Amino acid sequence: MSHSSDDINDLFDDIVLTEEKHARLGYNEGWSEGQAQGNSEGYKLGYAQGVQLGEELGSIYGEVVAHQQLPHTDKVKRSLQQLRLLIEQFPRTNDEKADIIGAVEVIRNTHRRLYAQLGTKNTKPIVSSSEKEEVKDYSF
Repeated sequence: MSHSSDDINDLFDDIVLTEEKHARLGYNEGWSEGQAQGNSEGYKLGYAQGVQLGEELGSIYGEVVAHQQLPHTDKVKRSLQQLRLLIEQFPRTNDEKADIIGAVEVIRNTHRRLYAQLGTKNTKPIVSSSEKEEVKDYSF
């Protein structure tokens, strides 16, 4: 009798071990699938945000270069030069140590301050109504 009870215990142990094995395999497979899908979604979102940010910084840089061709007070000239340097020093590679969000905020604040010095209120380009429907906000 003891021999058959050992067999039944072994059978139950095998069932439990099989369930654990399948749960572990399912978890590992789910983890891999989730990671692949998350990487793809993260790449697409990051790319879209990068394009939008590049467009914003390029626009500001163009304004700065144009304003540097005009006569301004020394204070405005310093602000223009500071803003230009901030944009030129903005990281162009995926450096994990770089504070991209902080750098963007400094650039935006300096840009606002420059427009206050210039006495200009409109810092955003005018967008037509057809373009407004397509615009998505990916700001930081």
